[in-house]
Amino acid sequence: MIFKRTWLAPALVALLVVSSGARSDGQSLCSGGSSDGNSCQIQTDCADGVCVIIQGICDGGGDDGLDCDCPGATCNVAPACSDLASAGTCGGGGFQGECCDAELNCTGGNGCRGTQKICASGEFKGLSCLKDADCLTGVCLSSGKRCLSDQYPCFDDTDCVNTNDHCEGPGFIPPTPSPTRTPSTPGPTPTTTPGGSSCVGDCSRSGDVTVDELLRLVSIALGNLPISSCPAGNPNGDNEVTIDEILTAVNNALNGCPVTLQNQSAIPPAHVQLRRWQRRRH
Repeated sequence: MIFKRTWLAPALVALLVVSSGARSDGQSLCSGGSSDGNSCQIQTDCADGVCVIIQGICDGGGDDGLDCDCPGATCNVAPACSDLASAGTCGGGGFQGECCDAELNCTGGNGCRGTQKICASGEFKGLSCLKDADCLTGVCLSSGKRCLSDQYPCFDDTDCVNTNDHCEGPGFIPPTPSPTRTPSTPGPTPTTTPGGSSCVGDCSRSGDVTVDELLRLVSIALGNLPISSCPAGNPNGDNEVTIDEILTAVNNALNGCPVTLQNQSAIPPAHVQLRRWQRRRH
């Protein structure tokens, strides 16, 4: 199918202004490549690396190397989190107003600092760090990779917390999900949509559509990526991504994916979607 360039410009404008909720200023840094450590909002900001959501680590002081919830700020008990009454909210920084745990505020030192680095080995492999000492027996590095569903840094699939998630680097093409078998015993027959997701544009099957996923659909439409890189962008199964399918995906990014029995279990509670909290303290 030949795509006319006349629709490309307005479509790209729509993709760049849409907000997916995971890319606010101060929430993400480039991991790996020549832009390592630079601020980013979308994948194209990072050239030969990836744009990842940062995690907070206490820099110095009594809690040096331990996790904190509000990079560049502290967690205030009031106002309380609207999604979890026992939690507070970040008083500033890139996560201002988001849910947090005040017990994880840093004591002394330089406060809570955001980082794109994670432990490459050792007891805390896959957990965020600022320096090698934070990893005990391991080393602290920028991985240049991220978990496909939630965009947190990783070195391999075992670092990703979501079931069947994948650790991707630049140019990663996710595997096509295997078809669901019909059970031999009587009962309701499970069904799958041709694109592998009930939400058009949800390439990672995470329950929402991100800007990076929208850009991936445009690349598929232009013939720069195979359809296998986002089966969810092709709900009718004709192995092509059309402008109507892209516009449907944009609508899902703006208004949220329709909640159905097929994808409802994949959508975590609102306060869990805000941050993947790490817990090392006891």
